[in-house]
Amino acid sequence: MTDDQNIVFDDDIMITMRGVSDSVGLPYTVNPMEIVDRQALVEIREGPTGQVGPDGDPAWPWLWQGDIADTASLFALAPTTADARKAWRVVAENSVYYWTGLEFIAFADAFGAAGRKGAPNVLTGSGVTGATGSAAAAEIIGAAPNQQLRITFPRGATGDAGAPGGPGRIQDSSDILIDDDHPLGQDYVLSWSTALGKFRPVPSPAPAGPWAIASNQFTGGTNLSEAVRTVATATIPAQPVPWRPRVEGGLTVQTHVAALGAARCDIEVRIGSPEGELVGYGYALGASNIVRSPILPRFEYVLAPTSTLGVVPANQTTTLYVLVRRVGTANYSIVTTGAQLIVYAETV
Repeated sequence: MTDDQNIVFDDDIMITMRGVSDSVGLPYTVNPMEIVDRQALVEIREGPTGQVGPDGDPAWPWLWQGDIADTASLFALAPTTADARKAWRVVAENSVYYWTGLEFIAFADAFGAAGRKGAPNVLTGSGVTGATGSAAAAEIIGAAPNQQLRITFPRGATGDAGAPGGPGRIQDSSDILIDDDHPLGQDYVLSWSTALGKFRPVPSPAPAGPWAIASNQFTGGTNLSEAVRTVATATIPAQPVPWRPRVEGGLTVQTHVAALGAARCDIEVRIGSPEGELVGYGYALGASNIVRSPILPRFEYVLAPTSTLGVVPANQTTTLYVLVRRVGTANYSIVTTGAQLIVYAETV
């Protein structure tokens, strides 16, 4: 049911609502409405500022396509949905046309207005040397805000030779390589590497040592009957390179025999354990006389420069064992007076 008596304007109109700020804070009792032709303007008091809403989705980036002469040329491109988000500058209209994938959106007068304030330019300076007799020049290179003033100074005439400089460090030479993979070390020497084409530091190949034990580190005894007796040990610290021991020394062993050669005792130096590889040997005379037997290098198998026999790996501590091994059944005595073992580490 309608009440025709309340109809004061019978036509379609466009209503525009505009917020009005309230600087006093008094409530409006009447919201004014003004009708001009077929348009109505309603002013409504603005409410208090609301809370900040959540961030929206990021704007779609424009795929800038550059300039095109006019709209006819633009429409002739016949873009499809695959061309969505592309934009062109139509020079004839000074407008930007944005393709949504379905239609063009035009932004009139898109060029010519002042843009936002850019970052301040940070100008730095540099100097270069020009050819002898050339003119001085200055130019600004780079792009703002990081530009550079480059000044070219003419090269002067060659002067007199200066005084000789001080000696430089060997390690700073261009044909020497020292880095994390080729570090310096105590007692290192320079060695040429054909693969690298440079000298690089390596552990010294000279023998290390000597390490020695003397009579008070040997264990003697009289009228012994053990088939094998350990009489001394010598511990050699880890070396930076693989090495093989070279031993020298002597020990007095008396074999209690009634006839010459009836029995004897061998002196052995073994590496790593009493059953390790033989690296030293002494032959005790099979006689009842007290004779000091020399200890010299000896290996049980054929030895070559590339052999691993008796080799101690790099960075590994090892122990040498001095043994007396009885050959026969006679008892024997060990005299430690004058006993000694000297060890050198020969690099392999």
